[in-house]
Amino acid sequence: MAARMRGYWVVILGAALLLTGCAAPPPRRPAVAPPRPAPPAIRTPQEYALDQAISKFHGAPYRSGGTTPSGVDCSGLVQTSFHQAGVNLPRTVAQQYGEGQPVSRSDLRFGDVVFFNRYCQTRSTRYLASMFNPSFTQEVCHNGIYLGNGRFIHASPRGVYIGRLDAQVWRASFVGARRYLPNGPPER
Repeated sequence: MAARMRGYWVVILGAALLLTGCAAPPPRRPAVAPPRPAPPAIRTPQEYALDQAISKFHGAPYRSGGTTPSGVDCSGLVQTSFHQAGVNLPRTVAQQYGEGQPVSRSDLRFGDVVFFNRYCQTRSTRYLASMFNPSFTQEVCHNGIYLGNGRFIHASPRGVYIGRLDAQVWRASFVGARRYLPNGPPER
């Protein structure tokens, strides 16, 4: 009986200690200021117009040869968006790639157009063609508009959506980039 009573007291004492520990206020965390948001990028009037034009296309369905928010393909998205910003570009991806100022991937900024060899042909056709013509692997057949922070908007068979340049499919098929807008303030 004494051993049994001792067991009850151990349980009661343990519960009391546990409740006492829970009742104590939590330790104070050191005051840390929240990170400051990055200042908004200062946009030129042309960049602002381009941004407004792009926003009309987000979520639009894909349509080969299309140039409107009711249906658009990749080069139509680029051509129409830039036209609304006052820059006239040719219609096809290959023609657009031949225009503008080449930009390295590390120097991309809002409004640059990124080019890919994705959607050209099937992988096996591309592989066989590249065996006989090494420059074939640099063929461009898809593009999109760089938005910043590694993101770009483009029209693919899934419709118009935002992709990430660091995604494997886009890293592997990236061919180059072009700048059509005059240099404005650098991105922050």
